Amino acid sequence: MANEQREYRKGNWTVAETMVLIEAKKMDDERRLMIRHGGESSSSGKPGELRWKRVEDYCWKNGCLRSQNQCNDKWDNLMRDFKKVREYQRRVAVAGGDGGGEKSYWKIDKNERKEHTLPSNMLPQIFDALVQVVERKSQAEMVGGSGGGGVIVPAAEAQTMLLPLQPPAQPPTRPFAEPSFPTVGDIIFELSSYTPDSDTSEHSESPAKRRRGGGGEQGGDGGAGAVGGSSLQEVCSAISQSGSIIAEAIQSSEEREERRHREVLSLHERRLQIEESNAEINRQGINGIVDAINKLANSMLDLASQKNQPESK
Repeated sequence: MANEQREYRKGNWTVAETMVLIEAKKMDDERRLMIRHGGESSSSGKPGELRWKRVEDYCWKNGCLRSQNQCNDKWDNLMRDFKKVREYQRRVAVAGGDGGGEKSYWKIDKNERKEHTLPSNMLPQIFDALVQVVERKSQAEMVGGSGGGGVIVPAAEAQTMLLPLQPPAQPPTRPFAEPSFPTVGDIIFELSSYTPDSDTSEHSESPAKRRRGGGGEQGGDGGAGAVGGSSLQEVCSAISQSGSIIAEAIQSSEEREERRHREVLSLHERRLQIEESNAEINRQGINGIVDAINKLANSMLDLASQKNQPESK
């Protein structure tokens, strides 16, 4: 009889009504969990229609004037939207957050949500409340068996199981070191400081040198060694001359650059002097014009005064 007097509210659900519905569903899940751990069979629980009637009663007591059919339909819509948002958030977390190319659901606008086939009006407080309900339900499903002899999984472990897998950490990469190339000055210094003794020092005690210091019967070998040493000296002298030529060319280029810089500075100074002289000429011309105008004005005043004197007599 009391149900016949109820006038159910129609239209869109408010946030407060949705939160009351979520709380009612959570209370119903807890009641079913207590019945299951109490040793009763799952068939002893009330059918789905009676369970949603209990949800309606809870909502009605807390100011949510909705029928059991409205509550059932609203819950189905909430779970459908919740699963879409949760799956999208998991993909974003696996991809590495906002830096992986996709933004979080809470950072995109309604148009982007529609492009990803996501609900456009899911609120954070509703999502968090649904997460709590789903976690409690997951813990109930993890209980071993339908009777009271099962083991309840702790909440911390259940939350750990629900977390998405993190991508493997990338090994740190070493920064690439740029190769250093010798400058022209270093090459010239190396060429100019090169001497044949540096290459032949390790062969100073060679058999050829000892033969050159021996008797006349080894004179032929000594002559060949002398020829090789002279050719090496010629190569070294040519390298030294090339280095000196390059150094002179670089020095002359620097001198020309400095001379050109001095010429540019002198031209700039001359231009400044010409501009100053032009300004001085302009000032003098203006002063001359002003003096001439003043003299003309004075003469006109004198002439006017002379004409006025006879008339006054």
